[in-house]
Parts: sequence; structure tokens; C-alpha cells
Amino acid sequence: MGKDRSLFCVECGGENPPHAKFCRVCGYRLINQTNNSTPALTTSAHLEAVALHTLRVNDLLKQRYRIVAQIGSGGYGKVYRAIDSEFMDRQVAVKEMIQHGLNPQELAEAAEGFKREAVLLASLTQSNLPSIYDYFSEHGNWYLVMSYIEGETLESYVRRRGGSLPVDKVIQIGIQLATVLSFLHTRKPSIIFRDLKPSNVMRTPEGQIYLIDFGIARHFKHGKTKDTIALGSPGYAAPEQYGRAQTTPQADVYSLGIVLYQLITGIDPSVSPFGPKHLDLPDHPQLTILIQCMLEMDPKRRPSSMGNIQRELQRIASGKVIKTSHHPSQRQPPVPHSSAHIPAVRPLRPSSSGLRGVHLPSPPLQSHAAATEQASLLRPAASFGPQFVSTPPIAELAPTAWWRMLNFMRSMKELWREKF
Repeated sequence: MGKDRSLFCVECGGENPPHAKFCRVCGYRLINQTNNSTPALTTSAHLEAVALHTLRVNDLLKQRYRIVAQIGSGGYGKVYRAIDSEFMDRQVAVKEMIQHGLNPQELAEAAEGFKREAVLLASLTQSNLPSIYDYFSEHGNWYLVMSYIEGETLESYVRRRGGSLPVDKVIQIGIQLATVLSFLHTRKPSIIFRDLKPSNVMRTPEGQIYLIDFGIARHFKHGKTKDTIALGSPGYAAPEQYGRAQTTPQADVYSLGIVLYQLITGIDPSVSPFGPKHLDLPDHPQLTILIQCMLEMDPKRRPSSMGNIQRELQRIASGKVIKTSHHPSQRQPPVPHSSAHIPAVRPLRPSSSGLRGVHLPSPPLQSHAAATEQASLLRPAASFGPQFVSTPPIAELAPTAWWRMLNFMRSMKELWREKF
């Protein structure tokens, strides 16, 4: 009934209660591990073996990186803050992968994941990704040296603020995450993060967001019909990550939707991974619709790309939303262009004094004529293709045309009187 009854994950070595179904450290599925030929249930001796080699303050790695402090742990090892003595004493983060106590299968999986993370990040340059400076093996362990991010995980940041954030802050975080995920998805071949959750996101005091822990990210390989193992964290992983088909970028779309949902509501999605997600934001109806679409169980019904999500979030943040003050059925139809709405022109009628007393209609207002010409003749083209200019309706030009014709008739009358 003591500590020896604990269940340790074969994926990361994390300690879990005997009844656990998923590792609380890395999210790996623990069900049926006892049926494998490789021992999965270990005792505290496993942890003692893992902890045989522990870095201490001022220890020197590769005769270059001096350890300052431990800043995190999880997965296969720990993360330290260190000083790079060969590069102007800059601060770096050193991620350690401990190999002691791992059986051959665990060691192969750990080394593969570590090398994949190093090679993957070293080839990427983006403002929301840490930079990789070095990786090497020493004392039987692997080490990854990357840029040091001054800040805290998004999980810690949200917890200190009561478990949720204002919608405006959530939108800004969502824009940054969608930007970096769009960058990953548009690589050739595509890179799928597959484990997006608050604990895998760092936030600086200035609000800059970084994706960390690419240990389970992998390249999307066309033609491959199945993922090698089930990966992802319960509650954050898309439904298809637990099926037989290979996951696609749509899995990250679902995970981002869940993260946004959690940041707004404060509800932990791991409590009910695929339960109903109720979200009501009266002041941000477009955001409600977007998140609901991202959480569709069917990947084909989610937004088609992270780029579209990024642009939609930016549009929502800028306040460019469609606002309807009346019900569509109550909107007044536009006034049609017809002669019924153009001032009538009085017909010519000779006066009792003959032709000298011809009464001319009052000239139309200049503003009306200018508006008529602008609306009918200077109408902008709908496209950049060849345009065919059609003659405007006579009714639209009637006031101006009649006025010009009457002026011409009056001048002709004066000329006739002078000659005869």
C-alpha cells in the first residue's frame, strides 16, 4: 500500500497513482501497460536510478555551460538555467535527458524523441520559438542548449490570476499561438505540434508567447496511414489522435480551440475530454462561433488552416465585426433607381404674349446634377477586367438633358429674331 504500489510511466518515468489511466506528467496512456513484455510497473528504485546523476550549481558541461539553477523538470529529465562562458556569458536553458534506469526500449524512445526535438528546432526560426544553440551527450545523458526565456508557463500565469483571463488577453494569446502554428504547418513537410497545452507555452512579462517542448512533435509524412504511438495530453488532444488514422494539422486546430476555451472559462478540459463545451460571449459572438468550430469532433468541419484562424482573431481584435441593429426582416429595402424619384420637368407652354414669353423650367440644383453624373458615369469598376460602359437610363439624365435643350432653343429663337 506504500510508494512501491505507484505506477510509473514507461514514457517519461513519472509517478502516478495505481488507478491512473494517463500519466499526469506527460499524458501518456497507462492502460494495459502491465500486459507488455517490457516491465512497465516499477518501484521507487526506478526513480532512484534516474536520479543517480544530478547536476549541481556551478557544475560545468562541455567545459562551457555553467549551471546556475534548476528551473523545471518533467519528461525524461530536467531543465537548468546556465551561463555560456564562451559567448559573453549569455544566459541559456539546458535541457537534460537522463538515461539512467531506462530499459533498452525506453532508452531508444527517449533518445529518438530528444534528437528529433533538437534537429527540428535547430532548423526553425520564428519569433515564437526558442532558438537551439547546441546539443551533445555527456556523463551518459543528452543535453539540449537553447535560448533562455525569462518568464513563466502559461499554466502558471493563468493559475496566479484565478484560473481564467479577460477575453482581450485570450485573443492576443490566440493570435500568437495561431501565428506560430501556421508557421509550423506551412513547412515542407508540415510540422504538427500535437501537444499544445498551457504547460507547453511560455509567456514573458511583456506578453510574448513561446512554444516549448517539441519532444512529441513530428513531421507529417505523406502516405503514412497510422501514427506509431498515441501521443498528446488528455483533454487537449484531438479525438483523431486516439484513433488509427494519422493526425493532421487539424489536430492542432482542436488543441488551440481547447486552450482558448480553458483560458476564457477556467474549466480544465482534462476533467471531461470530449464532453460538451458551452461558451457564451455576448460581447464577442464571432469568437464564440470560431471556438465552437475549432472544437468540432469531425476534423473536416474545423477551420481549414491556422492562417484563417489567425486572420479571424486579428479581425475580432480590431473590432471589425458585423453588427446588426435590426432583425434582417425589418430592414428597409434600398430605394430603386427609377424616374418616379426624379423631379418632374414642366412641359413647354407658350404664353399669351407669344414666343417671347416662353416659360422655361427652373434649372435643377447643381448638387443633384453632380450626384447624378457621379452615380451614373463615374461609377468605379467592379473588377480589373475589360469593362463595357453602357448608356445610363434616360430618366437619370432627364433634368440635365432638358435644361440644355431648352437653353439651345432659346438661343435659336434670339438668333431668328435678330435676322428677321
